[in-house]
Amino acid sequence: MRQVWAEVNLQALKENYYKLQTYTQSEMMPIVKADAYGHGAIPVVETLMSCGAKRFGVAILEEALELKASFPELDVMVIGAPESDQWEDFVKEDIIPSIFHLSQARALSEAAVKFNRRARLHLKIDTGMGRIGFRDTDISEIMKVAALPNLFIEGIFTHFATSDQKDLTFARQQLKRFQLLYEKLKGAGLKIPIRHAANTAAILQFPEAHFEFVRPGIGMYGLVPSSQVGGNVGLEPVMSWKAKVSHVKIIKTGETVSYGRTFQAAYPTTVATIPLGYADGLRRALSNCGEMLVHGRRSTIIGRVCMDQTMLEVTKIQGVKVGDVVTILGKDGYEQITATEMAEWLGTISYEVVCGISKRVPRIYLDPIGNNQ
Repeated sequence: MRQVWAEVNLQALKENYYKLQTYTQSEMMPIVKADAYGHGAIPVVETLMSCGAKRFGVAILEEALELKASFPELDVMVIGAPESDQWEDFVKEDIIPSIFHLSQARALSEAAVKFNRRARLHLKIDTGMGRIGFRDTDISEIMKVAALPNLFIEGIFTHFATSDQKDLTFARQQLKRFQLLYEKLKGAGLKIPIRHAANTAAILQFPEAHFEFVRPGIGMYGLVPSSQVGGNVGLEPVMSWKAKVSHVKIIKTGETVSYGRTFQAAYPTTVATIPLGYADGLRRALSNCGEMLVHGRRSTIIGRVCMDQTMLEVTKIQGVKVGDVVTILGKDGYEQITATEMAEWLGTISYEVVCGISKRVPRIYLDPIGNNQ
């Protein structure tokens, strides 16, 4: 085992899921794309299935196939854009695609006819996010999709651009567009049983948008959607990130640390090295400004973060030695560093921080009674 690892607390995952569930009467469809936001899709899905989750959302077919290999009967939906050569896989594996163009639906229909199966699909509607989706002027095209053989339009969905803000004016405009389109389709004779629009932020503060399904994502992993939403829910970060000190030394006044000599000691300085760097997902932008926890106290990164190593200033932290545990994300004593705080240092969002922890960082899973897996 490397002296760098991430711990994933599956009990915290469960508790976050149950907390979010109290905000809605809708069925929860957990979003586990990007390897469950870096937490590990298979153990996360297995845990959430034990909580009652029956359907999961991912971004690409490869993620869906990984889940189906472990859980063949699981309902999995790809909420991102399908590739043009994947339609037979969608049909054969009974994976639900997002459709936002008639040509996609035709290709899916052809594959379904070929295998003599009925393929489920969900219509993606662009109500203002501006990425992918049918627009509200595309009713005739959607009706052509509905007329294709061997297809079942099981669902229709959209995504909010600003549901993580206190001001929901634009989100309400999006919701109105979505509802109006749905009613027009219904009036044209197309009845779609499942609607979904709400991500974590909308689950927490936008109940009008809950419909039949909601799509919890970042909140399940214990991170708030934004500084404006979710701070009072009591979510617990599921992942902590740790390493062990590989070297300790004292440098003299004037000596420098790391590439470019961007840190120069103003006084005799104790430096602790840990064996991780930007190849592990610790962003180089944290050079000379990020913090970690050592012996329950904050320590500053000094010098540039390297690909595989990072240095810390531990002069005022007594007794630091090789083998001591350093907490990059998580709690140590009374102190805590969260992905949200690290994201603030970087001028980004917590999603990017946790998704960026690379595959070469081993994940250790703590089961619901606190044992390692």
